[in-house]
Amino acid sequence: MPITLESAFRHFLICIGILILAACDSTDDTPDADTIYFNGNILTLSAHAEKVTAIAFKNGRVQAIGTRIGVKRHQGDLTEMIDLDGNTMIPGFIAGNSQFSQLLEQKGDIEQVQQLFASQGITTLVDIGINNEALTTLQSQANANKLVLDIIAIPNVSEMEALVDSDQVSFGQYNNRLKVPGFFLALDGTTSNYSAWMAYPYQEDPALPESNWRSEPLMPFSIFQNTFQLVVENELQLFVHAMGDAAIDAIIQASYDLKLNAGQDQRHVVMMSRFMRNNQLQQYAKLGLVACFDTSNIYQEGEDDMEKLGLSRANGQSPIKQALEDDLPASNICFLGPTPPDTIFTLWSAVNRVTKDEEIMGSGLRLSPLQALTAMSEQAAYQFFEEDNKGELVPGKQADAVILSDNPMSIAPGLIRDIEIIETIKQGRSIYRRPSTLTSEGNKP
Repeated sequence: MPITLESAFRHFLICIGILILAACDSTDDTPDADTIYFNGNILTLSAHAEKVTAIAFKNGRVQAIGTRIGVKRHQGDLTEMIDLDGNTMIPGFIAGNSQFSQLLEQKGDIEQVQQLFASQGITTLVDIGINNEALTTLQSQANANKLVLDIIAIPNVSEMEALVDSDQVSFGQYNNRLKVPGFFLALDGTTSNYSAWMAYPYQEDPALPESNWRSEPLMPFSIFQNTFQLVVENELQLFVHAMGDAAIDAIIQASYDLKLNAGQDQRHVVMMSRFMRNNQLQQYAKLGLVACFDTSNIYQEGEDDMEKLGLSRANGQSPIKQALEDDLPASNICFLGPTPPDTIFTLWSAVNRVTKDEEIMGSGLRLSPLQALTAMSEQAAYQFFEEDNKGELVPGKQADAVILSDNPMSIAPGLIRDIEIIETIKQGRSIYRRPSTLTSEGNKP
């Protein structure tokens, strides 16, 4: 049918009408926020966000970020307006190795134990090296909706056959805040008792089992390699404790034997990676291995490390700065122990690298506050395939946040240790709050 001037005009009017309706619908894309925090320093940890002083949460996720005026468009009659009073908000911390079940067994109260972690600003914790009994306990707590934190449970590799062949676990998926991504094994011990497996001998000492002692692996290489292969065949992650560079060499060799590469994106994690060599970082990058460090060891054991390994190896430990600058994923908070890790202390240690005797250990490896914060949130989220949901305070991601008494980015590095945690927020809901800190304005404009 030929197009007339009249039909063309009618078509034009219809198109204009559709556009007007679409425009009316688009004005409804700002539903009321549940909570708006304003008047503070909001460190989104996103490279794409400008200066942020206000943030809106809706249905457990970040709804909007920006200035108070900009975010205020999401304010409704029921929106709770909370004045940060100049305090600093950051993404929630992810504790990479918390041994939660061990603490739960000691105290027996799931709410009390979770509150201990929440008081440290932890919104996701990792319970590593547990047995099937502990996993069953966690699952029962999850099924009873008792978990307020996200818990990533990593059973010992000795439980793999029983769990993989059963319907007990849906690997890699959260079920009522509980997820199992893979299995854990320890390949060596620690330097404190000379059981970290080193490529070069420890310093001579009468306490050594023998001269030129390097320690040894906790299992034969063939068994480790076969175990690693089974994990890979089941498309799961392996989390390996490796303190010494010889243990790390064995992981690298097994990874090459299994034909792993970064393009496969399997993200097997080397817990601690404490005394790794710089050339091993390059191998991590090729193989797609992820390093998880704990810089707090520098303060706790720095002098002892120098006595046992010499100044050079002690200074070079936990080279997380080199890893990040080489674009290698690397987190920092592989804390070992039954008590919740001190997150602010870990942050301070990464920035300062100071021993108990106030000696700087590896000055060139000190992180900037931004790098240190990222290593405890965004980088940690990556190692568990959760970077799309956690680690940054940007629209669409989970509203997991911590409010600090000061801004780690603007105070002297030595003062970071004095920062206090004011509030911890999990998916938009406050789960820990220091008494008499934040001011709620209800729905005030």
